[in-house]
Amino acid sequence: MATKPKLMLFSHVCNTRSITGAEKLLLHFIREMSAIFDCVLVVPQEGKLAGLARRFDIPVKVCFLPMLHGVYIPYHGIANDAEQLRQSPAYQEALSLLRESAPDLVLTNTCVNVLPAVAAKSLHIPVIWKITEIIQSNEHINEAVQMIGRYSDWIIGISETAGAPFKQVGMGDKLTILPPTWDPGLPDPDRWLHLRERKRKELGIKPFQNCIGYISSFIYDAKGLKPFVEMALQLCETHPRARFWIIGTPSDKKYYDECVTRVKKSGYYRRFTFTTFEENVSLAYTAMDIVVIPSMVKEGFGMTALEGMYFAKPVIAFAQGGLAELLETVGSGEFLAPPGDSKALTVMATKLLNDSELASDVAWRNRTEAERLYGIATYRTEMHTMVTQWLKRFPAWFPYIQPPNGPVYAWGEGELRTVLMMRPDAVRACLFPLSVIHTLPLSSLPPLTVGSHEPIQRTAEHEALRTRKRKTIRNRTGRSLRQTLEHSRVRDASKRSKGSGKRKTKLGQKKKHSSHKKSSAVRKRGLTKARGSRVRRSMSNTR
Repeated sequence: MATKPKLMLFSHVCNTRSITGAEKLLLHFIREMSAIFDCVLVVPQEGKLAGLARRFDIPVKVCFLPMLHGVYIPYHGIANDAEQLRQSPAYQEALSLLRESAPDLVLTNTCVNVLPAVAAKSLHIPVIWKITEIIQSNEHINEAVQMIGRYSDWIIGISETAGAPFKQVGMGDKLTILPPTWDPGLPDPDRWLHLRERKRKELGIKPFQNCIGYISSFIYDAKGLKPFVEMALQLCETHPRARFWIIGTPSDKKYYDECVTRVKKSGYYRRFTFTTFEENVSLAYTAMDIVVIPSMVKEGFGMTALEGMYFAKPVIAFAQGGLAELLETVGSGEFLAPPGDSKALTVMATKLLNDSELASDVAWRNRTEAERLYGIATYRTEMHTMVTQWLKRFPAWFPYIQPPNGPVYAWGEGELRTVLMMRPDAVRACLFPLSVIHTLPLSSLPPLTVGSHEPIQRTAEHEALRTRKRKTIRNRTGRSLRQTLEHSRVRDASKRSKGSGKRKTKLGQKKKHSSHKKSSAVRKRGLTKARGSRVRRSMSNTR
């Protein structure tokens, strides 16, 4: 019976209070890939991601594996440090987990999650490496990129910016750019107004006021809360209706407290709302009028920006990394500010606050273009295309494949040939949906026969056993196995042609006895006839 191939995915983190963008992207990736693979999630500890995965019936295993953070900011010797991971106790734990689970493929998430790839490669399990961040460019970046290439069979980049270092070293032939999409469970547009009114009422924001939002899973200097506060305080002086909502857990408390203190000293503190934890962050977008993402580093993508676009919001960001790529793609490049320039953020926000019609046009253009380029339908199409590439490029990964309620196929000369199985258990076929198999080339050649007519594939252990049997027969008879079999055939043939002497004697005696009885009977009939003739002649003379 065909079963879906197993894909084991390793997350580098599993936070206990909030879920990061990388975790959110991985969870959605698993949910979509579950249509094709039996997915198993591996997390370093229990947390939000593990709980959400179980809610969607995704099996979860816990195995703590240390990260190699130096891949993000490469240094000399990073490749050697990756190889040295084989000496760690965690490496043996990873091997045990992989042997026990026996996945067909392994996916490791983020560039710093090296150990799963090293362990899988040592067991000859194909590795998919998903790059969700931009590896920092320095004189050692090629060493880090080559190391990732060495331990991976395929690479997924979540943006062109994230995938650029791999193209530059000639790995474009094993790279897929698969940008994220939003959660299909986000509320539909017909619910937005109700959710907006309810949330703004909770926050105390009046209908005529404008809410400018900042969202980050964890707040530290790289997430740019400081330039956001600087922009907000400048807007407070010119736009009395502006309100500001900051959502995020402080991971650098000193940095966070400095920003809050600055707001308090400004005299505009009542216009700000600081929320360290929001259970359903996606619903916060409905209450906002503008979303600002002032990240101080090059992000691999910009999930916060994409979710803001789903809810038809204008988005302002710094012009770098995947955020710049996203805004330019949907036609909002004019709302990209130079990195770190809070005054430029203020100018762009002012432009939107002063022109509500422009703000509405920008918002709905973002929504329309994001749906076309990053919507769920586009994501699924690109994901299926990627899986099809795997099947064509690496036929040995899945030698036998089968659609639901369809025939079994095997690869032959780059095309799929139908398989005629003499036994139901002749091969293990991997189940793939028709949407994948329909894109593969089908061969016009006759079916391949698999089963009882196939030559037995003997393992080394079987061959050793047969050799021991040959030696045992030679030791007992003084003849080789071939000589013994030949001797037996000759002896059997002789018996069939000649028979035994004893049996021949019996048959001869029986035949002779039977012949004697027959002659006696003939003589008796002759005497009886002669006697009858004499009697008739005597009676005739008497008359």
